[in-house]
Amino acid sequence: MRHRSTFGRVQRRLCYAADKYNVDMQKIRFELILELKALAEQAQQKAIDTHPAKVETKQNWIRLAAYISQVINGIGKTYDETKTDTDLKTLENLIRELNQTKPQTQQK
Repeated sequence: MRHRSTFGRVQRRLCYAADKYNVDMQKIRFELILELKALAEQAQQKAIDTHPAKVETKQNWIRLAAYISQVINGIGKTYDETKTDTDLKTLENLIRELNQTKPQTQQK
């Protein structure tokens, strides 16, 4: 006998997947930002260590550090957790509506 998926079971799996997605994405984002921060610090240190006579090289290291910082800032802003949460809530509401209408369609 095959086990049928109920709307409640689908809803539970959806909630589990949404929670896992949020945790995974936050973890990935956090790790990426840490790596980029380390690179920015290295570029800043290279700029400091570069001999003053090599102005162009020093400027390039500073430019690189600044760009990495912009990328870090962009990662923080572009991760649209609110939209993802809204989409998941909409999906949950749809499942809830379908779950409520299910007994009426089965009575026919």
